[in-house]
Amino acid sequence: MKRPIAVLVAALLSTVAASAQSYPGDPGVGVERGAEQLNNSGQVGTVTLFGRDPNTRIVVVIHGAEGRAESVRIYRGPSCDDLVTAPTYELADLKNGLSTSTVKSPEAKLLSGNYNVVVFSSTAAGARSTACGHLYAS
Repeated sequence: MKRPIAVLVAALLSTVAASAQSYPGDPGVGVERGAEQLNNSGQVGTVTLFGRDPNTRIVVVIHGAEGRAESVRIYRGPSCDDLVTAPTYELADLKNGLSTSTVKSPEAKLLSGNYNVVVFSSTAAGARSTACGHLYAS
């Protein structure tokens, strides 16, 4: 008698999981890239892109940034070590380690290898960079 109940529970759980990604407006599975620490900050995490042409939703999760607001920006450049001086896109501030934004750019453009997501130690001007994620196609 226990086996049929276990099968029923497993079937219900798999149905719930399958329907969780099928609601209207769900961006589906995103493209995830890592974010490495800069300036010995200890902050690392992920940058996930969800393409919805002509826009891209960007979710940044940084561990070690909890409890304070930090600026997040996208810069052009071939790597985190070689960035242009002005940001291309300003994303929503990181709050408790999370930033969610939508930019007017296709996902393929952002994954061209010419963009980097940079996190800064605060929202004040002149804040130092604490983490960076290079965006590239796989």
